[in-house]
Amino acid sequence: MKNIITLFSFILIITSCDVVEAPYEIDTGDITPTDTITPTDTNTYVKKILIEDFTGHTCQNCPSAARELDAIHNIYGDQIIGVAIHVSKSFARPYPANQAPNFQYDFRTKWGKEWDDLFGISGIGLPGGMINRIGYPNEYRLGKDEWLAKVITELEKEIDFGISISTNITGNEGEITINTEILNDINGDYNLVVCLIESNIINWQKDGPEDVEDYEHNHAFRSLLSDENLSASSNYSIADKIEQTISVDLSILEQFNINYSQNTAELGNGNSGGWNASNMSVIAYIYDNTNQEILQVEEAHLNN
Repeated sequence: MKNIITLFSFILIITSCDVVEAPYEIDTGDITPTDTITPTDTNTYVKKILIEDFTGHTCQNCPSAARELDAIHNIYGDQIIGVAIHVSKSFARPYPANQAPNFQYDFRTKWGKEWDDLFGISGIGLPGGMINRIGYPNEYRLGKDEWLAKVITELEKEIDFGISISTNITGNEGEITINTEILNDINGDYNLVVCLIESNIINWQKDGPEDVEDYEHNHAFRSLLSDENLSASSNYSIADKIEQTISVDLSILEQFNINYSQNTAELGNGNSGGWNASNMSVIAYIYDNTNQEILQVEEAHLNN
């Protein structure tokens, strides 16, 4: 999935990637992957799993899926990385203003809708999710009770990529650097995705029969920063290293979501701001373009 969005003064700088479109339009020039003769220590990395939880604040069964994600994380720790993607008019739109203060926030994003359109999660009901997008295009949409078994199977797989994330953020601006290390000789068509999530958001949520005013929303998807080819080449050799650096301005990204809610999202209201950088994290993952399978994922606090 590649989207081109021009966001005025927002500049995105990529090292070792030949093209960068995803949500921004820039000129990257001639940039190629950087090889290194330094051997890679594969013991530095472990297999990690991305659980994509498609949800909505007016979905009364969705908190049970969030609790299941937390329970799996409690078992496997940092090997489990979650993202909550609020989707659909039925379960994620804000209530009309005359019902304020209930459910006035709009968690939806442009990219969340595009993923939901691609994978068709909300079309069969929420909550629903994917574990590393395994099984696409046939048996990839999973109910929460199916997540753990798939996680156990995924954790047994060998890893071909190691990902590390470093950030340098002052206020609302700074840089995010993603370093990818190749752990085996492999061939394929792979993309690297970089996105932002936010936790500790206190807002309304239906939980069973109750309307909870001070529900804690965690792992909420905020913005896609990049979804581009990992390399111009399809051949990767052990110990190769690839670096990508992204310059970010959170104020511009936040305003983009506000504008999307106000002008594009169905029944949106523009109430999508109030971001708190101290509660945000960066997620980076590599997926196979042929089957959408996520092969490795990493997470780091934005202000680490």
